[in-house]
Amino acid sequence: MDFIVKKTTDLNEEEIISINNLFNEVFDKTRPVEEFKNQFFNTPLGYSYHSLIIDDGHIVGHNGGMPSWFMVNGEKELFFNNVDTMIKKGYRGIENFYDMMTNSTKQYKASGATMLYGFPNDMSYPIIIKAKILKDIGKLNVYCLPYRVGGLTPKLRLFNVISKISCWTLLLWDSIFAKKKVIQFPVAKEAESYNATRYHRSDGNYTIVALNGFSLIYKIIVYQGIKSAFIIDITNKSAKNFAIAVRYLLKNERRNFDIILYVGILPFKNHGLIKIPHKFEPKHFNFTGLPLIKNKASNSVYMDINNWDINLSNYDLV
Repeated sequence: MDFIVKKTTDLNEEEIISINNLFNEVFDKTRPVEEFKNQFFNTPLGYSYHSLIIDDGHIVGHNGGMPSWFMVNGEKELFFNNVDTMIKKGYRGIENFYDMMTNSTKQYKASGATMLYGFPNDMSYPIIIKAKILKDIGKLNVYCLPYRVGGLTPKLRLFNVISKISCWTLLLWDSIFAKKKVIQFPVAKEAESYNATRYHRSDGNYTIVALNGFSLIYKIIVYQGIKSAFIIDITNKSAKNFAIAVRYLLKNERRNFDIILYVGILPFKNHGLIKIPHKFEPKHFNFTGLPLIKNKASNSVYMDINNWDINLSNYDLV
């Protein structure tokens, strides 16, 4: 078998189709080829990296690395997001996995990147940590607002009125006490270059709304059978701005969703949402990373989850 790394711009159409077919096979999805292209071409560099396992001319393993610029204590640095890690049945094993991943990391280092991060699922997470491919940073929190509980569990549809009133009451309370202070995170994506490409990925169906001094980015989809409004990101994060964003969704989109969801780390209260305990989360968001420059003073900054402005804008779930 051969282990190689290519830029997206160096893949031919047959290779792109082969990688996408492998994705659909491994993850039991039906992702169109155009969404593959949307994801990996729409980066601030115009391409991503693809670490491939090839056997007799067939792609049987893939790991993607998506580049983006981050600001670390005010300095601009190149990061890579580890995505679409997959190996065809019959080729799975720690050796193939390790070689594919280390080839990726070597390429990122050669590109001048300072940090690699990713969100492995619960199956991949222990393997990645045990093999020391990435290190644990923490788990993202899931916040929600169950507006119409009957949409979550049909048996509770008689309580829809109560859940709606409760949501508006919580929002009113939080709006009164929410603070306006905007949080500055030590590690945050460089917004201009990141946002210019991020929302052309997937099917490109994102809504961006300019509100009072900040922007709300959201997407409404049916997720695990539930009509869900995902707050992907908001700029200028403060408790007050989150409460305003939640109010906007309730006023303008409430007929289109049963629950509002936000995944990330919010270092403030009174944001208009309810934090779900990890054991009740519908999905765990394991956050891992690896500093690529040894002895760099900011390495300790990278490895503290509370330093990151991190959410679904950094993730390929929606």
